[in-house]
Amino acid sequence: MTQTRWGWILRSQEGPRRISYLELLFDLGLIVALTRLSDRLTGDLSLDHAVETMVLLAAIWWVWTVTAYTTDWYDPRLPAVQLIVLVVLFGGLLMSLAISSAFEGVSGIAFAGAYVGLHLCRGLVLIAALRGHALRTRSLRVLIWFCLTGVLWVVGAFLPSPIRLAIWATAVLIDYTVSFFGYPLPRLGRTSNEEMRVAGEHLSERYRQMFIVALGEIILVGVRRYGDPPFVSLRTAALILLFVITVTMWRIYIVYVADHLATGIDEATSPGRFGLVVAYAHLIMVSGVVLVAAAGDIVTRNPIGELNAIQLAIVVAGPTVFLAGRTLYALAAFRAMLWRMPIGVLVLSLPAPMMKGLPPLAVAATITAVMAVIAFVPHYGRSVYRTRWHIRTRW
Repeated sequence: MTQTRWGWILRSQEGPRRISYLELLFDLGLIVALTRLSDRLTGDLSLDHAVETMVLLAAIWWVWTVTAYTTDWYDPRLPAVQLIVLVVLFGGLLMSLAISSAFEGVSGIAFAGAYVGLHLCRGLVLIAALRGHALRTRSLRVLIWFCLTGVLWVVGAFLPSPIRLAIWATAVLIDYTVSFFGYPLPRLGRTSNEEMRVAGEHLSERYRQMFIVALGEIILVGVRRYGDPPFVSLRTAALILLFVITVTMWRIYIVYVADHLATGIDEATSPGRFGLVVAYAHLIMVSGVVLVAAAGDIVTRNPIGELNAIQLAIVVAGPTVFLAGRTLYALAAFRAMLWRMPIGVLVLSLPAPMMKGLPPLAVAATITAVMAVIAFVPHYGRSVYRTRWHIRTRW
């Protein structure tokens, strides 16, 4: 039997690389997960709770990343691939429902079971569809590794919360690490650069689409917490600030660098691994988005109250983490540095302790002003931003 016959599920190299409608539907599921994560974060303001939430976010993000690679390698117009995406979407929904109490009792079992189950279902369908094709080994490596880390997820679900956190954090770290190194296994080897190859046009568009969806979650959380106050009120002012900071994050993310990502992926020595590095950087930026959404919840609920130390940390951390992720994104993907990003991290984080006595609305206004400067003030003078493909900008 020929490779062509058994490779029916693969995307054609010459075919269109546009995002499918099913992928757009899948991204809407991300809003549900991010909203649940931000609600969880503000529900119990403690360091342990924040770390737990970040581990859950890493798991949710990995589901999205692996699905993005799946629809890049396999044709999403085919019923088998559509079934995979829908099963993953359903599993992601179950994970989202279990987020609020994932480190307590039955909800933890549901979260781990859904996470492991959707990865195993995807792997089994792909192995069956690729029978007789050389790329079947690629899917087999991925499935074996998910089986191994799945044991940690399931075992952790039956253990007390602190041990569960350590085991789940280890499991998700393994998932992220082995993927970068090509899922190495004895006898089966590791996935080669050619087997990891992805299409820059499709994957870059997936990242842009996902981030815009994530930004929408910030506004969604703010509107849900708005209630029914008089239109001219401090809550309205808080929501306007939330809108403005969302726009600044959009501009900082999209302008220039996002437009060059497709070129970066296609011209990389290993496009697949390059795409994973970009995924890791996006995880940091999405963490910032979740924190900004949580901060919007805090400020909108009580614009002139008093922030405790943890609330202040969340309000400041959102834009700071986003800028840190954006800096790493440019460095890792383009070997480029725009100094206003790390400077912005310092400007936001260092004076934070001095803002403890300020009302939440004043803190939010200060942070929004800093983000607006970073986003909209143009760079004058010598060009300082250059990618490794010699693409110059004044941004």
